[in-house]
Amino acid sequence: MVSRSSSRGPRSKAGRKCSLRRTRKIGVCNPAQAALSPELQHEALTSRITQECRDAFVAALRPPLAEALYKVVRESLDKCEQLFGELELDPPLACKRGCISCCYNQVVLSEPEALYLGFHLLETQTPQQLRELHARAGELVTALEGKTMQEIGMERHLHTCLFLQDGTCSVYQARPLVCRGWNSVNADMCRYSNQTGDALAPIENHALPRLLAESIRTGLLCGANDLGLEAGYMLTVRAVFLLLEAGQGDLGRGLLEFLDSWLRGESFFSSWRGAGGSKKHVSGVAAKN
Repeated sequence: MVSRSSSRGPRSKAGRKCSLRRTRKIGVCNPAQAALSPELQHEALTSRITQECRDAFVAALRPPLAEALYKVVRESLDKCEQLFGELELDPPLACKRGCISCCYNQVVLSEPEALYLGFHLLETQTPQQLRELHARAGELVTALEGKTMQEIGMERHLHTCLFLQDGTCSVYQARPLVCRGWNSVNADMCRYSNQTGDALAPIENHALPRLLAESIRTGLLCGANDLGLEAGYMLTVRAVFLLLEAGQGDLGRGLLEFLDSWLRGESFFSSWRGAGGSKKHVSGVAAKN
């Protein structure tokens, strides 16, 4: 069977069949691993990918330059899509263009992802669009203020993603890794969760895409940690609001301010003292909601 995860936070194991074409090329399976269970093969693969992304991040940011950060995050996202292109999933994914059920979520992202998203917005949005985005982000941040991550997850059906516009993702090319990894094999289950407001409704999905995306994000975080940079998580809407608020609606100014301070080892996410901003530690990496 495929995995059956709650729509609020998938954490289940790999499903019935999830293989990769050209496995030796990408290192999922070598002769020594051929006898391992699929779960152990997936663990070996994700561990290797995490280390590769970690090493690439550290190498790219010596010295720490904005152009290098943009490039290494872009390469990491491309790597994620390349790996997804190798997947052979049975049953196939139900995810298609125009399906927005999973956009009824407030997802987290890391500092490198947030800064990359800021660059993308600066390149693709007009000043007027950014002002409107600033206003919408402020409204959503206010609506979420004082709520724990669990509470936000339980009422996810009430708040769409900040970037859901005209029935599609307006930042699809720069969307967070969490969004890339989430998947479903049954669109009816996704719709049911939103329509009923049942955040714990099970949704059948494949674990491997989630694990691949998570391994890349972990690599980015560990690389940042190795360089003495703040490494953690924050809700996407809060990160975007932080960038826009710092520049008083001028994303370019806010982005450069946070990018410069973060690359010097100062805080980015820690400067936010709103709800859900407490510090946690996961595998040695500071994580902030």
